[in-house]
Amino acid sequence: MSESLPQPHVAATSPLGKAIEWACMIMAVVGGVLFLAEALMSVISVLGRSVLSKPVLGDYELVQLLSATSIVMCLPYCQLRRGHVFVDFFTLWAPERLKKLFDALACVVLAAVSFLLAWRCWLGMQDMIEYQESSMVLGLPIWWGYVPMTPAFILLGITCLMTMMQDLRASAVGVQA
Repeated sequence: MSESLPQPHVAATSPLGKAIEWACMIMAVVGGVLFLAEALMSVISVLGRSVLSKPVLGDYELVQLLSATSIVMCLPYCQLRRGHVFVDFFTLWAPERLKKLFDALACVVLAAVSFLLAWRCWLGMQDMIEYQESSMVLGLPIWWGYVPMTPAFILLGITCLMTMMQDLRASAVGVQA
C-alpha cells in the first residue's frame, strides 16, 4: 500500500477564491446529504424487501439518479482539496517546479473536460425536457438529474483554473503549494 502524497490545501485569499471555496463546500455538503438519503433509502428497501416483501418502489432508479448527482457535486471540493488520485511514477525524478507545472497542465485539461461536460449536460437536459423522457417505474423526469450536474461541472472547471493558478505561482517561486 502506498502513502498519499502531501498535497496541502492552499487557502484562497481573494474574495473570488473564498467564494469558490464556499461554493465547493456547500455543493459537497449537499452531495453528501444526497448520498446519505440514498443509503437510508437502500437500507429501507432491502429491509422492506426481506422482511415485508415490499421494497421501495423505484429504488434502482433513485440510486442511479442520486449516485450520479452526488458524485458530480463532490468533485469540485475534491479538486479544491487536491483529493484526486495522483500518479507520480513517471515524475519521481522531476524537480518540484516541474511537478507543479505538470499539475497545472493537468488542471487545465480537467477544466476543459469539465466545461465540455457542463455544456453536454446542458444540451442533454434540454433534450430530456423536449422529449419528456421519464424513468420507467416512477415516471420521474430524467432531466431532474441534470439540473445540479451542469453547475457542478462548471464549478469543477472554475476550481481547476483556481488550483492551476496556485500551482503556477508555486512553480514560479519554487515553493510547494
